[in-house]
Amino acid sequence: MKIGIIGAGAVGEIVAYNACMRGLATDIIINDIIKEKAESQAIDLNDARAFYPRDVKIRSGEYEDMGDRDLIVVCMGKISEKDRLDELKGNKEAVEEFTRKIVDAGFDGFFVVVTNPVDIITYEVYKVSGFAPNKVIGSGTALDSARLQVVIADTLNISPKSVNATVLGEHGESQFVPWSQVKIDSMNLVEYEKSHPEKFENFDKDEVEDRTRRRGWDIFKGKGSTQYGIGNTVNNIIAAIKNDERIILKASALLDGEYGLDDLYISTPIMIGKNGIEEKFELDLTDDEIERLKKTASVIKEYIAKLDLD
Repeated sequence: MKIGIIGAGAVGEIVAYNACMRGLATDIIINDIIKEKAESQAIDLNDARAFYPRDVKIRSGEYEDMGDRDLIVVCMGKISEKDRLDELKGNKEAVEEFTRKIVDAGFDGFFVVVTNPVDIITYEVYKVSGFAPNKVIGSGTALDSARLQVVIADTLNISPKSVNATVLGEHGESQFVPWSQVKIDSMNLVEYEKSHPEKFENFDKDEVEDRTRRRGWDIFKGKGSTQYGIGNTVNNIIAAIKNDERIILKASALLDGEYGLDDLYISTPIMIGKNGIEEKFELDLTDDEIERLKKTASVIKEYIAKLDLD
């Protein structure tokens, strides 16, 4: 698979490295507004070519070089220290510019968007590119859902692989956990609590949700970026497309009537295969959860209006 990466920062670097280590890419072009940075990342990644499971060509390049890519990961942009929505002003103009240039170069593959605020930026890429919505995917709450699995697992002293949990809505401050959907293996949380009440003596749902929401900021404050979670999240999407896995992930997709919502990108479980987004799933939420979803959708809609797209 030929992959293009827009943004050679901490996220772009780890996305590229993960794609190499998992043998997903045959050819990677890295782009950054700081050309020397993209060149340095490409050289550094090339130095490890002998250790990758499959050989892969890696180089820096311009937007105009992306026409032959199968998939492009958008992960450029400035990072806000308070709210991901604050990043919109600094990112929207650049995203519009390079999306047009990439499409004009002949690109007809898949966009996987990570740049924040990811739901709004994914919508912008969708509108500017003119692509079908199945070909434009936002990382959304895929990482938040993985974080939730870890937080629940640590709290209950079990493996994250045994936790099936979802974060819905915006990848941001208005995201929420639909607790009605959380399962431990094949048991819902209520059933699991009945059989292991001792594990729930200090289990506070609000605290778990807050820890999940804060997790990215806690990492950012300590090291200035998040890498490993998002690197694996993006490459799960890449692998699903490349290998036609038809795996169900929580990610940002264009809704068209699901949950009574339309014309916005927001996270819900989606099936990803060789055609990108192949199916969207509408969860059976409680009335309270539906209200929380509509609230987070209203936040996204408010910021979509600020894009000033035709």
